Amino acid sequence: MPVHLVSATTQTTREIQVKTGRYLLGLVLALPCVAAVAGVAEADNRSDSAAGLYAADQVQRSISENINSAARWIDSFFDDERYIAEDATTKLRFGQSAFLEYGESPEYKTKVNLSIDIPRTKKRLRVFIASEDDTDKTPDTLFNRVETSEDTSAAGVQFFAKASDKQNLSLTTGVKLESTEFFIGPRYRYNLRLDKWQLRFTQRVRWFSSKGWEATTRFDFEHLLSDKLFFRQTLDGRWREEDDGYRYEIRPTLVQQLASGQLIEYQWNTQFRTSPNHRLESSIARVRYRRNFLRKWLFYEINPQLAFRNDEDFDPKVGITFQVEVVFGGKKLFKRHKQRARETQQLEAPANDPG
Repeated sequence: MPVHLVSATTQTTREIQVKTGRYLLGLVLALPCVAAVAGVAEADNRSDSAAGLYAADQVQRSISENINSAARWIDSFFDDERYIAEDATTKLRFGQSAFLEYGESPEYKTKVNLSIDIPRTKKRLRVFIASEDDTDKTPDTLFNRVETSEDTSAAGVQFFAKASDKQNLSLTTGVKLESTEFFIGPRYRYNLRLDKWQLRFTQRVRWFSSKGWEATTRFDFEHLLSDKLFFRQTLDGRWREEDDGYRYEIRPTLVQQLASGQLIEYQWNTQFRTSPNHRLESSIARVRYRRNFLRKWLFYEINPQLAFRNDEDFDPKVGITFQVEVVFGGKKLFKRHKQRARETQQLEAPANDPG
């Protein structure tokens, strides 16, 4: 190779090496600056992420509290067992209803329930007296239903060991007045948040002096669709020592608020039993309209239903219930529910704001 070509090649190689060295040196010197900038950006991102997670967590917690608040208010408005069993306030309920069904004689039902909060017990102890004419013609839950249509009256005491939104534990003891039958047993309820749903688990165990043991289990999956719509999917089950097999029911419910003091409930209650064979007992679709009128303590209900029962060969039977009820005392849950709904909306607004 000519000398001048070797010299040119050597010079070019040196230039390349010098430029490469300068580039690598600049890169090495720049790395700490890049790392610092990246660290600051990552810290900012982490801070923004933490703030976002905190806001989202606050919204999620508020939504959960709002679901629970809505559920309790609806249960109190409809005078449901879920609320009555955990209400330690002094309250008097009196109701009179008439049930009419095609081809059957009218059935009349009287309900009286007096609950007295014992002073200086911090709402941990209450005395109750209840009298009710039960019937299995309407779709009451297994927690409420009594198998016979005879009058059932009871008096007793309930002690609350734990009472919070998340958990409720109580022990009830008393006596049925007609049969002088003694009973005692605990009731436990636990709420679990599942994203925008709430799972409510309730277990009640009772021992009766003449009938033996009874255990009733309930799962409620609850979701607040909007400020006017509430959905609940319920699975009830009951075992009795004196009965063969197990009874359970599946009950989806949609509750709609029409106006202040007016609610309508759409319910489909399907009941099964496992003995003497696993079979469908009945399926009842019902619309329940309840309204507060004239006075804050006065309510009326109109509840049409369509029933298909096994012992009637599943022939469709139309029925309707008319009820008037007086309720004195208790908690003011409506305002608390509305306040929590407003707080949820205020939290959701900045959390959902893209800016």
